[in-house]
Amino acid sequence: METEKLKRIFRQYLLGQARDKDTDTIDNWYQSFDDEPVAPLSREAEENIRLEIWQNIRPELEKKKVHFLKRGLAAAAAVTLLLAGGLTYYLVNSSPANAYTEITTAVGQKRTVQLADGSRLILNAGSTVRIPKNMEKERRLDIVDGEVFFEVKSDPATPFIVESGPLKTTVLGTSFNVTAYEAVNKMSVAVTDGKVSVQSADGSANVLAKDQALTYDKAKNNISIDALDKSLLGWRDGILVLNDASFNDLVVLMQKNYGLQLTTTQDKIRATRYTTELSTAMDPVKAAEVLAAIHNLKIEVTGHVVTIYE
Repeated sequence: METEKLKRIFRQYLLGQARDKDTDTIDNWYQSFDDEPVAPLSREAEENIRLEIWQNIRPELEKKKVHFLKRGLAAAAAVTLLLAGGLTYYLVNSSPANAYTEITTAVGQKRTVQLADGSRLILNAGSTVRIPKNMEKERRLDIVDGEVFFEVKSDPATPFIVESGPLKTTVLGTSFNVTAYEAVNKMSVAVTDGKVSVQSADGSANVLAKDQALTYDKAKNNISIDALDKSLLGWRDGILVLNDASFNDLVVLMQKNYGLQLTTTQDKIRATRYTTELSTAMDPVKAAEVLAAIHNLKIEVTGHVVTIYE
């Protein structure tokens, strides 16, 4: 088979677009390796190979959109399609000041919320926010779990405040992203336009300008501020971005985006850091296969449980 044709088929296989005949051919090719002894590689060699595979696959994931539904998640997918078509949830601000609305997105679902003050929220999969029904006197909401992108309507007289665990973000009018997964070690606030002030539990505050991102490490209880990596906002376009993620963080993100429960019995895999990009429209098992292939691993699937091993 010609080299270019083989490359094309392999790219389609990784993106879930290969024909059944081509898929069987590649599956058989993978299977053939199980019967061959594999020469051990140094840690440095393994890392170089992993990076080479990643650098070649990433451009294809950025260029191509994958449009098939997750198995077993048809209901969530249907909701997502409706929301993508422009369905927006409008809050009513006529209730008592102490009442709030709790909004939660399902596995693989994103949701757009239009607030009464003109601000707009986009919730990532598996996210929960609490929003007061009356925001006339104080514009304040709480991220209970997950990730939310904000486009805040400017109102100098009434600051917009986002509570997310130990962090409190205050803005007048800007666009920013808050990552605050309850079970993920690192939290972040990333500014795409304007400025925000982020206050920590100890009372200290940091001002972030456009294209800056603050990261809070829960385990180490420290804060760092860096240039914004805009690829991390790819979730709004249906891309799950893993950037040096721990295995525990990987477990959380794969469950929220694909409904899969990842597990392993091998300490080496738990110690591995994971970097890749996956279309959230991919079939869940296919996404796990791509993730494993990039990191030179294998998977065993039992229902929604995926065991990763060498």
